[in-house]
Amino acid sequence: MSLPDDHSEAATPRRPILGRFDDRRIELLIGFCVVLISVISLFVAASANRTQERLLAASVWPNLQFATGNADRDGNAAITFDLISRGVGPARVRWAEVSYDGHVVADSAELLERCCAREIQASGQRTRTSTSGIQPRVVGADEWITFFRMRREDNAEPVWKALERGLPRLAMRACYCSVLDDCWMLDSREAEPAPIARCPVSGDSAWGR
Repeated sequence: MSLPDDHSEAATPRRPILGRFDDRRIELLIGFCVVLISVISLFVAASANRTQERLLAASVWPNLQFATGNADRDGNAAITFDLISRGVGPARVRWAEVSYDGHVVADSAELLERCCAREIQASGQRTRTSTSGIQPRVVGADEWITFFRMRREDNAEPVWKALERGLPRLAMRACYCSVLDDCWMLDSREAEPAPIARCPVSGDSAWGR
């Protein structure tokens, strides 16, 4: 009977299968965390970029308003049509049109023909107005443009009164853009200018064209 050899080679220890599975899970978890951090970083960068874009757009935001009145800024009796900039950046006016009773008028002569033809004919006097073009034009922040003026003292009273009564029947549409090419459509019958992708092509009836 042979005895065990004390010098026989010891058996090589084997790594438990469960331990190999744990290492694999750790590697997968680390990889997942790396991907998650990358995605979060991209999201934060994109969000910061959008925030910067919004801040830049807000810093050059234009806002135009249309106004009419029966006295100028010096307090003199005069019917005026005004384009007023209330934004913080310049507005690039692409085109503007004025309408009376829903009919677009191209200039002061056409406007007076629609509102006051009978009074003008009865007065036998020539009407006197001053006008200015408003497109294409850059309107600066806080700029006030009076593009139509009819002084009371220069015109027959019935004609002046007829136009004064007709002021609520006037409307204005204008398309304008910021320096970043963000565009809006001003419609004086609406509460606020509406953002649009781009300004449509204007017709030949735009004011002063």
